[in-house]
Amino acid sequence: MKKTIVSISILLSGIFIQAQLLNPGFEKTENNYPTDWSNKILDLYEMKADNVVKHSGTNSLQISSKKESANELQTFSQKVPVPGKGLRKIEISAYIKSENVQGNIALWTQVRDEKKNMIDFANSVTQNHKVSPNEDWKKYFLEFILDDQANYFVLGGFLMGGGKVWFDDFSVSEIPFSGKPASKPAIKYIDEFKSIVKRNSIFKDKIDWNTLEANLQKLSNGMETVDDTTPAIQYIMKALNNAGDNHSFIDNKEYSEEKKSNKSSPIEPESKLLDKNIGYVMVPGFSSLNKEVGNAFAEKIQHMIETLDSENTIKGWIVDLRPNTGGNMYPMITGLGPLTGEGTLGYFTKDGKSKSDWSYKNGKSYNVKVSKPYTLKKQDQKIAVLIGPSTASSGEATTISFIGKKNVKTFGQPSAGLTSANQAYRLSDGKTLLLAITYEMDRAGKKYMGKIEPDVLITPSTDKNIDAEIQKASVWILE
Repeated sequence: MKKTIVSISILLSGIFIQAQLLNPGFEKTENNYPTDWSNKILDLYEMKADNVVKHSGTNSLQISSKKESANELQTFSQKVPVPGKGLRKIEISAYIKSENVQGNIALWTQVRDEKKNMIDFANSVTQNHKVSPNEDWKKYFLEFILDDQANYFVLGGFLMGGGKVWFDDFSVSEIPFSGKPASKPAIKYIDEFKSIVKRNSIFKDKIDWNTLEANLQKLSNGMETVDDTTPAIQYIMKALNNAGDNHSFIDNKEYSEEKKSNKSSPIEPESKLLDKNIGYVMVPGFSSLNKEVGNAFAEKIQHMIETLDSENTIKGWIVDLRPNTGGNMYPMITGLGPLTGEGTLGYFTKDGKSKSDWSYKNGKSYNVKVSKPYTLKKQDQKIAVLIGPSTASSGEATTISFIGKKNVKTFGQPSAGLTSANQAYRLSDGKTLLLAITYEMDRAGKKYMGKIEPDVLITPSTDKNIDAEIQKASVWILE
């Protein structure tokens, strides 16, 4: 069967619009590489048109690693205008075959607006359509719910790791929505989720609820079960994101239960003595909501501080929050209590006027408590707090807990910008919506709605043996 380049085709069996995808079957080539597709080829890989192995027509695109141990990501892509108008469902598909693969294969797509901002992204893993390695030709697809904000796709595929993979017969099509009304269980679940967001999100006033609800009604047609509602829930989450919420997310049932378990943090806190007189404490992210595990985490940090302080003549402290990706803030704050000091450390606020505080006192912050709280030998020593782009969410709240103290200065790069507090809402199917419901303020009353800018901006050293942030912080402490 000969393949052709089709810009727009309409099938009478339903709405089916082929986007302006060029060379979808890799038939046209130049220097043995398909035209119209990007071809930045890494040293460990080869990428070419293959006229022997193909799904149909005369060619496919082959990616192969030069070494079995290749561990890089070889990708290819094409920019494609988004087809159709209004709310629509778009399917991106391709046929894939592979052999001797030791790694991952996937389709991937970025959705961008006319200003080139990325407004959606997915790959085969994130949409639970994982590509099975070392199988014969099989069709795989990605699905997007788009409105008129979407302007174009950047789409393609990749091989990560060793082996050989072939791609063929790409397609971008609009799929019609069902005309059948959604079932009562599906409607009830969507309404449950929507109501939580509409009542509690700090971004709720930035959402056009009339348009969203009209689109939800169209989108939910044909949904029978709660599992079927995923596209509707994702559409609400996308509306939140477009309103400026980059912090809210959904935990699946299994992960929600795991957070309550007695499993400890995969990364442990660390401490050491620097320059014979500076106490260094690194506090990583901590996700567990289990009270006993949280108490043990806080106890460990306080014990590290106590050991450094009691066994040495400390002139100052470095608190390293650069690898702190967030989670449960209270074990972090309780562990660092000897350094933050007692009293109000920060506030939660919706509007900057009404506020509620978070604090540390008598070895306790909220529901996390240490059995024998430690007090520093000297309370006025300098404290350098290190932050960076991985300092996120509760890691940023922990940073804010130090800001405003006269003896504290922050060093490093701007933080991730997730300076809002999430409330957990358990859904009827066992998932949990972590919804941003307040902003955060430091003890001096400064409101944070984005990244925390360090007092001392430092460009990390390219030399792995040099930690520029620690060096600068140490100089300041010993001044």
